[in-house]
Amino acid sequence: MAQEGYDKLMALTDSRYELSMIVARRSAQLKGGVPTTLGVDEQPITRNTVTIAMKELELGRGVHWGAELPTWGELRRMVVEERRREEPNFTVSRADAFSDDED
Repeated sequence: MAQEGYDKLMALTDSRYELSMIVARRSAQLKGGVPTTLGVDEQPITRNTVTIAMKELELGRGVHWGAELPTWGELRRMVVEERRREEPNFTVSRADAFSDDED
């Protein structure tokens, strides 16, 4: 875990093992489709999910960790709900475009 904010990250936990587990779980969330909390300008050059997870923790970006970490099922429900809100709430049908035509 050689990285810039390592000392700050170590101050968040009691041990390197716990830090490794937190970063690994957050990395798995990111790989599973949970969006990052980092802004575009804050994201590291490397698109590695471990690096992104460490950067989120370093900046304290509202990431739940430790005993407060949501379960995989809760995360999946949150992501599905978020994506539903982002989808347009209409459909386009070709049948409507030609309804005035008479054969």
